[in-house]
Amino acid sequence: MNSKSMQILKLIFSVLLFNKRSYQLMESDALAEQFYYTAGVVEFRPDATGMTDALSDHLQAYKDLIGSVEAEDVDIIVFPEGTLSKDFQLTYVPSKKDNVIPCSLPEEENIYADFLVELSCAAQTFKKYLVINLTEKEICWINANDPRPCSRNGLNIFNTNVVFDRDGRVVSRYRKTHVYVENKNTTYEQEYGIFETDFGVRFGHFICFDILFYTPAQELVERFGITDIIFTSKFYSELPFLTAAQLQMGWSWGNNVNLLAAGASYPVNGSTGSGIYAGENGILVSVMVTGNVGERKLYKAKVPKKNLKIPPSNLASPTMTANNLPKSLRLLKDPEIENFSSILLNLQQRTDVEGETLCHGNLCCQFNISTSTMDSSMPNYYYRLGVFEGKRTYEKKVWNNIKICSLYACVTESVSSCGELPMPNNLNSSVIFRSISIKGLFKKSKHLLIMPNSLESNLLPLPATKVNWSKSLQGDSYEVSHQLTSETDNLLTFGIYANYYEGSAAERLPLPSLLHD
Repeated sequence: MNSKSMQILKLIFSVLLFNKRSYQLMESDALAEQFYYTAGVVEFRPDATGMTDALSDHLQAYKDLIGSVEAEDVDIIVFPEGTLSKDFQLTYVPSKKDNVIPCSLPEEENIYADFLVELSCAAQTFKKYLVINLTEKEICWINANDPRPCSRNGLNIFNTNVVFDRDGRVVSRYRKTHVYVENKNTTYEQEYGIFETDFGVRFGHFICFDILFYTPAQELVERFGITDIIFTSKFYSELPFLTAAQLQMGWSWGNNVNLLAAGASYPVNGSTGSGIYAGENGILVSVMVTGNVGERKLYKAKVPKKNLKIPPSNLASPTMTANNLPKSLRLLKDPEIENFSSILLNLQQRTDVEGETLCHGNLCCQFNISTSTMDSSMPNYYYRLGVFEGKRTYEKKVWNNIKICSLYACVTESVSSCGELPMPNNLNSSVIFRSISIKGLFKKSKHLLIMPNSLESNLLPLPATKVNWSKSLQGDSYEVSHQLTSETDNLLTFGIYANYYEGSAAERLPLPSLLHD
């Protein structure tokens, strides 16, 4: 065979090899699209100066993030609560049944605010699903079934999520149910935010304070079977059990649903916390901004579709972002922490706790802990074991019935210092927790969420690879176990958190008419 023939054969072989590799890549991409979707959540710093042109600044920043290189492969982007417009910058919002694309309306027919139109256009231009939060106005007599009196200006004002599809069409609208220290209206008939996508995932969505109650948050999972949840928030973190990422992770895991959580980034005012979570597979990405200044950043992850059983080993390693120690983040404190049945752990005298049982009311939990200590010149945390059964209130004088079994950190030996961080933060932990096992029996209830609860000193929850969680029905109670399986230091919280929704002061029973908007 001459050299020319050899060159031709080599060329043919190279082409065949290239085509094979191209086919394999295409096949790999197709498989990835079949099993995953790519989601982005935005941790967004609102302008804090109160300047009148903050809306234009926010809008441009939103559009820059939507059109960024980082967002090119993202199917759906979620923005936080309360970071686009101010309360006096209102817009009408079409319902899903109106089938409206604000971007495509003639100017003379367009009744919507410019910022809503521009974001509809951004969704259309970049072919992405977008979830935004804004302040909506609606003529109050539009719902003839509502017997409540109108305000003098004839408007209802809502805290509203709006969802655009890839054409810029409004495919879902949801008004916040549980307003939190806000001068906003609520709907007379309960509404639910539910929408379908072209990548085969059905989403439900709600806003901030809603996450602590059965309607609509838990109801989307239990009643409607939604497996992928969107959570827009401007959440005020509370130690030691309800900091933002800690709650997001626990809620996702307890329900075994995917959760896309976008948080306002204003740490000096107490707001931060975003992430993407894959239920019992844990954190895909999680962030808490604890410095002086918030950020405007897109965090993204490939999210496994819940209707397909994807082994945890096939998931990417979690991305977790936080400062080592909170510097300027304002934190609330659990108002019931001093009412727990608790004991102080003296880990200088004993390194192991075996079969310690604590009870409060009808709840009893058993604790087994193994530790070792490190030499440290800095002051150290103290730790308590605590159990609580009862009501806990929020700032708006609403409450949940909760049950908690947990280990948690304190600044001093006094119970009043639990759930606090010293300022400046000059404490560390000389304790290495080698293993923790907490077990309890939780009475079965019609509307109940039991979730794992953990927190490290960077205000992020522990990854799924470090814990074991189990819940099984035994007669009329759930036997629940939460175990630490990898050595951990700088631990702030580790426990079991149960929310009994029935009887909550904010319980809103679903009405017969279901409005999916």
